[in-house]
Amino acid sequence: MLVPRRVAATHSSHSARSVLSHHSSSRSFIVPHARVPPLLVTGSRSFHFTKPNMTMTMTPRTPSWSEWRLNPPSATPLDSTTFKNQHRLPKLPVPDVDVTLDKVLASCRPLASDEGEFEELRTKVERFRQGLGKTLQERLVRRRETEGMRNWIAEWWDHDAYMAYRDSVVVNVAIMPNDANPTYSMASVLQVSYYYGFKKLPQAPSSVPSPPSSDPAYVAASIIHTALEFRRLLIKGLLEPEPAGKEGELCMESYKWAFNANRIPAKPADYAVKIREDAREAQHVVVVLRNRFYKVPVVDGKGREFTVQEMRKGLQGLLDGVEKEVKGEGEGVGILTGLNRDTWTDAYQHLIQDERNKKIVEEISNSAFVVAFDQHRPEPRMEKVEGKGGKNLAGEGIRDFSERLWKAGGEGKGIGEGANRWWDKPQQWVVFANGESGFIGEHSCMDGTPTARLSDFVSKRLLTRQPIEVGSSDPAPQATPQIEALEFNVDAKTQKAIEEGKKEFEQHVGGHEMFYLHYGRYGKEGIKRNKTSPDGWVQMAFQLAYYMTHGKPCGTYEAAQVRRFQLGRTVFRPIVVETVRICTSATLAFAQAMTSSSTSLSEKRSLFAQAISQHGMDMKAASSGLGIDRHLFGLKHLFNSPEEASSSEAQLFQDHLLKRSSTWTMSTSQIYIEHSPAYGWGRVDPNGYGIPYMIHKDYLQFTVTCERHMKGKEFIANLGKAADMIMDMMETSAVEAKA
Repeated sequence: MLVPRRVAATHSSHSARSVLSHHSSSRSFIVPHARVPPLLVTGSRSFHFTKPNMTMTMTPRTPSWSEWRLNPPSATPLDSTTFKNQHRLPKLPVPDVDVTLDKVLASCRPLASDEGEFEELRTKVERFRQGLGKTLQERLVRRRETEGMRNWIAEWWDHDAYMAYRDSVVVNVAIMPNDANPTYSMASVLQVSYYYGFKKLPQAPSSVPSPPSSDPAYVAASIIHTALEFRRLLIKGLLEPEPAGKEGELCMESYKWAFNANRIPAKPADYAVKIREDAREAQHVVVVLRNRFYKVPVVDGKGREFTVQEMRKGLQGLLDGVEKEVKGEGEGVGILTGLNRDTWTDAYQHLIQDERNKKIVEEISNSAFVVAFDQHRPEPRMEKVEGKGGKNLAGEGIRDFSERLWKAGGEGKGIGEGANRWWDKPQQWVVFANGESGFIGEHSCMDGTPTARLSDFVSKRLLTRQPIEVGSSDPAPQATPQIEALEFNVDAKTQKAIEEGKKEFEQHVGGHEMFYLHYGRYGKEGIKRNKTSPDGWVQMAFQLAYYMTHGKPCGTYEAAQVRRFQLGRTVFRPIVVETVRICTSATLAFAQAMTSSSTSLSEKRSLFAQAISQHGMDMKAASSGLGIDRHLFGLKHLFNSPEEASSSEAQLFQDHLLKRSSTWTMSTSQIYIEHSPAYGWGRVDPNGYGIPYMIHKDYLQFTVTCERHMKGKEFIANLGKAADMIMDMMETSAVEAKA
């Protein structure tokens, strides 16, 4: 039987009532724990606390971008391995305006409905080139050279693409450009949440002879322990910067936002807050269970980190205690974080008028990360589907697993656990009742590559090592996490917002569907044997599949790496990421040839090579900060007056063909995590597809998200066929070459 005890004072700062049920007494469940050796010794596992140099005070005044974004509180020494060379990174360049305008014309040609539409664009381009374009270019160059300017686009892009984004951070609702928002384009309408799903992690120490089929408390404890190891590496500055090929190092700035951070709703734009990772107030995680929130310390009163088994027993005590003593679900305040940002801002401002609620929000914001215990039991099994070689896999199991991570509920299953999350945290781990697990990231301050590195670190260590060995000689437990329930005061106004929010959330996520394909005929190695870029190859498969499905080309986005520059970020839709416009005249010619019975094999092969070459050149330019879309975005921000913005020379930005070319009907982005069979995010264009993908050694992994009126099922089937068609072409060409 669990015995309630009063929470020790050392764990009660900023806490709400420390209870597991809705009673007036202050208590927490204490469970004895077994000591285990640490998985990774990176130095002392005890903290010497510091005072945070930035508090989580939820001020009514929205801080300026430079106040909250630049130089956030961080425990990582600036002279450490992680950051010592960051000041040497070059600044993002400003491309030559004439080169950009030439690229605009080239990229728009395959999307023109007729020659007249293209000539209309050309006229606007030339008018802009000769006059206003030069003026705006001069202003942009001066902005780049301004003293202290680390990245000329960072503030604008952060604002427009993320913090001023007013729709839910869970699933996209596209903001179309209009007269009130002339700077918005589909290029800046971006998803801000994404997920990774892991192979099933160990459910017990390897020393246990007959481990259980599921132990969510153990899984959560091992994730917490291993993620905190990553945090220790970051605190000590031992994380090696990722290399940028021969170009040097990548920017590590976004790692400062990995832990102990939170997005705050505000009007007209949100902002983010964080505290130092080694602050006393930063030594806890927040667990969400049945729509209720709990503060779980990760260190004892002396700063010693709890072992995995200590944490596991504490979490199991929480699960058991809630099951026995707590009736029904919690109020579901978490659902508010998944709503329209203005709706959430209004509810938030009312919520934190109550002092207890304000402290709870501070606890969530200060937490290292969130762990959500989800009551569902997804089974991410895959079955064989049609495909050459019989190696393609898909199935409802993997889709259900993905959807529960993506939007906290599967198709037609209501909001599921949508209230059992805190969608504003950049780092949120989900553990299901059957021990399956995954990661959810909020994108405004953290990119896919750092969180992929973190997720790869956690999943790889837990799956490929013996993370937790418990022997008979282990000493008696030393401490136990004293878990505190964070009980919001929910008045009638907040309750109404929650009830309306549940309906809005259901409507919001219900219109989206997802498809999955594990393409097993070949992977990276098979492509490289054909002396072709694996990424370029896959992008050509996307172009061909879309053409097979819709009979026309479309604007296609691929993220380019610009982390070699200061404040540069990458993958998905970061603040400073450049676009590779995949659809070109070369890709259109290739797709048309592949679907034509009258085109010879040699001509198809030649057109494929040309399309791959063009993709490679465009990727290199974009990765060097010399792409199209961010340059245009910057120029648009430098009009001096409404009259200038509405002048005839500025009409270029209102051109229908130009807008169509930056409407990302296919939005694609690659990431790699070895032990992650599920990865995804939402579409950008409501009439398009989101296509997250991974290129593994011997297979390709595709997720396709879209709205229900789209041809998602047909598209992903054609994607498998397109991958076959390209390899068939290459293999047949090789045979003929030998004949």
